[in-house]
This record gives sequence, structure tokens and C-alpha cells, in this order.
Amino acid sequence: MRLRFDRRLSFILAGIVVALLGIGAFLARGPIGLGNGPLFFESFSISGWRDAGRAPVGLIVPVINHGRSAAVINGITLVGGRNGYPAPQLTTAYGAHDAGCSAIGPLSGPGSDADTGRCATGHLALAGLTIPPSRKLLDRVTGKLVAVSSLGLVAEAEPPAPGRCWTVKAMAIHYRVGIRHYTATAEEAGAVCGSGVSSTELQAAIDSLGG
Repeated sequence: MRLRFDRRLSFILAGIVVALLGIGAFLARGPIGLGNGPLFFESFSISGWRDAGRAPVGLIVPVINHGRSAAVINGITLVGGRNGYPAPQLTTAYGAHDAGCSAIGPLSGPGSDADTGRCATGHLALAGLTIPPSRKLLDRVTGKLVAVSSLGLVAEAEPPAPGRCWTVKAMAIHYRVGIRHYTATAEEAGAVCGSGVSSTELQAAIDSLGG
């Protein structure tokens, strides 16, 4: 009888510990939201770029908030690699005022389509960045009101080494609305190669994104 009681007590204590851990996680992180939540990220689709040199690579995505409450950004994760290609190394991330485009490319220098002066302006701290509900404008083609972005997210990555390429499949954006936390996925597929890489090798890196 004592052995059965000891086992029952152990199970009860283990259950209490698990419950307390669950409560602690809930208080620390809040409830987890389903899906991408109210934020939508415009895509630059599949892009490729070579002869990167040593300029940092920028991945810029405009953000649209379809919700009624402000969203607060917690962080960004670059998802990539696979098929023999490494993922890009994220060096920094920040918010910026959207100038109406999404892009992947050098943040400075000749041919910089991702230059923050063209796609986004300003440099806003990412941690705690607030994305307000997006304003709506009349679409001249459809005649309907559509949400437009006012803020963008910029992920800055290390360029690939000469003769090498890296690929990115998506950007995972971690944010919260109130106490509810979300991880939204922006399908931002791209391949960037360093100097000395041929067009054929770049195309192979791009093709790997489809598999």
C-alpha cells in the first residue's frame, strides 16, 4: 500500500510541475496565435543576384496589417539552405518607412535595387517596432479600397564568400498583438552568389529553391 501511495504521490507532483511550467510559459510568452495572423508581407518572389562583392545584402519586405490593433515586432529569422546551399547569416534587422517596393540585393553600391534610399527610408529599431493597422486607399483599377503598407522590414545578411552562393526560402517574422504571439512566414525566395560565380551556377542555386 505504501509503494502504491508513493507512486501516486510522484505522479501528482510531476503533474503539478508540468502545470506550473505551462503556466510560466503562458505568462512569459502569452497564447500562441494560429497561422500568420493579421500581418501580410509583400513578396519579391524568386530573385537571383551574383557578383555580390563584400557589400551587405538587404532583404526588404513591406508590411500590411489587416487587423484592427497594432502589432509589435519581436524579431526576424531567415530560413534557407537545403540542397547543398547554406542559409544567409543575419547580421542585423530593422524597420523602415516603406517606399513602395520589395527587393533583395546590395544595400549600397552600383546596381543597388535594395538600397534603402529606393525601397525604404529611415532606420527604426526592430525590437518593439509597432505596426499600426494599415490605411486603405482606392484602387483606380478595381475601384475598391485596398490596404497599403507604410512600414517595411529590412533584414541585412552577410554576403556569400567568393565562388559560393547562399539561398533563402522565407523570412519568419515573430510578433505579437496584445498578449497573443504569432510567427508569420513571408515566402521570400532568393539566391545570392559571390564573385567568380557563373550565370549557370547562379541559375542552379535559383532552381534549388523549387525543390
